[in-house]
Amino acid sequence: MINYTLKQLYSFEAVVRTKSFTRASKELFVTQPAVYMQIQQLTKNIGADLINTKGKTVTPTYIGKMFYQTCIDVIDTLEKSKLDIDQTLDPEAGHLQIAVATTTNSFVSHILAKFKKKYPRMSFYLDVTNRESLLKKLDNNEADLIIMGEPPTDMPLITQPFMENPLIAIAHPEHPLLKNQKNTIKNLTNETLITREQGSGTRITIERIIGMRLNSDIEINSNEAIIQAVQAGLGIGFVSKHTVKLELENNVIKQLDIDKFPITRHWYVVHHSKNKLSPIAERFKKFIVENS
Repeated sequence: MINYTLKQLYSFEAVVRTKSFTRASKELFVTQPAVYMQIQQLTKNIGADLINTKGKTVTPTYIGKMFYQTCIDVIDTLEKSKLDIDQTLDPEAGHLQIAVATTTNSFVSHILAKFKKKYPRMSFYLDVTNRESLLKKLDNNEADLIIMGEPPTDMPLITQPFMENPLIAIAHPEHPLLKNQKNTIKNLTNETLITREQGSGTRITIERIIGMRLNSDIEINSNEAIIQAVQAGLGIGFVSKHTVKLELENNVIKQLDIDKFPITRHWYVVHHSKNKLSPIAERFKKFIVENS
């Protein structure tokens, strides 16, 4: 294994580039003997001559030319990494990794737009995915912040509720149950129920509140597809009210009046307890709580 230090790499790069120990020492703000000593130690560590000295002229040997390119690559990588870290730690810039439940996309984009307007130098990556994927990201600490429904209780998380999330039953505008002043869970017995897939947060919450397992004829892993299925008259769907605001206003679907609905839960901003938030992540967490 070759052992060399960053001081040796920076010294060697400067000497070869400037072709002078004197100019390299001035650039590095150290003495000329210090630079010479770093080159000597580097030569010893590698086990081959790296430079030729003729008078005041310094040129790299064949191996020195090869190693010089290695120095360039390493230094460029280190400088880029430092720049990336500095930008990430900048409280008004930085990069934000956000993962959100598919249901939240209807309002998260608006919040991000407002936040980006306030902090124009920041950048973000938004991953819209299902609950199973969010849980994996939490477990593997793959996102700065996660926005989801009810967080799991068996993981060391820091959670902050920030907005109500009413779950409602929706039906086609001509569905017969809409004529009833009040429906009960029993009224759903003979109906085709359109629900999210097994394991989704919406489905888990509904089954817990109504006290029964949903033996749905149709399972769909997209809220948009559930809404379209209800519009087509396939059955009764269960969605967050936030996802059907426009459809309800335009009467393309109707909210079904039924016992225990709406089911009121909350949206949470979540991160792993071991995850130290960057300054921009801290600001976004505060922003979403205050502006929801």
